[in-house]
Amino acid sequence: MPRTSCARRWPPSARRPRWRWPRPTTNAARTLRATLEGCDRAARLVEQLLTLARLEADATVATAPVDLAPLARRVAAELAPRALDRGQALEVDAEASALVAGNETLLAVLLRNLLDNALRYSPDGATVRLTLHAAPGAGTRVLVEDSGPGLTEAERARLGERFFRVLGSDASGSGLGWSIVRRIAAAHGASVAAAPSAALGGLAVTVGWPAA
Repeated sequence: MPRTSCARRWPPSARRPRWRWPRPTTNAARTLRATLEGCDRAARLVEQLLTLARLEADATVATAPVDLAPLARRVAAELAPRALDRGQALEVDAEASALVAGNETLLAVLLRNLLDNALRYSPDGATVRLTLHAAPGAGTRVLVEDSGPGLTEAERARLGERFFRVLGSDASGSGLGWSIVRRIAAAHGASVAAAPSAALGGLAVTVGWPAA
């Protein structure tokens, strides 16, 4: 599918990123940064556990029409500073409207987890791309792919297990993101599939809704 001319990309090709963590120059600065990162990880874990608890407590989801295009752009914009800080390119091709029946808050969590995982487990300078496909009679698909190291077939088969993390990865994480993605997708009647990315060489994750 040809990419549209108005697809979003961070960083823009003609502009250098201005948002960066200050480079630690003293032991105190390093300690402070480590403390802040530890707090962020703890807060993220609590947030993930609360999301899972809510999904398990209430299997039904109140739905309304949700346009995934502006939602995807908004979530990507929220994560763009983190990508810029690591020299990663975050691309979003989601200009055409793509309506699904769902809960906007939960769908934002789903998209955020997919993009967050792709950015977190990809190296500095990597490319992460979100593409939204929607066509009458063909359903709706969200594709998130990256140029990271990818996963083996055995590792892909374990995605969705609680607290599962790939051995040898230095990236921080709770191992709950994929479990949340699968639960939110199931609550919305959507499927989730992971495979090697033919375009970028890393992991490609597709969330698909059947045609209405």
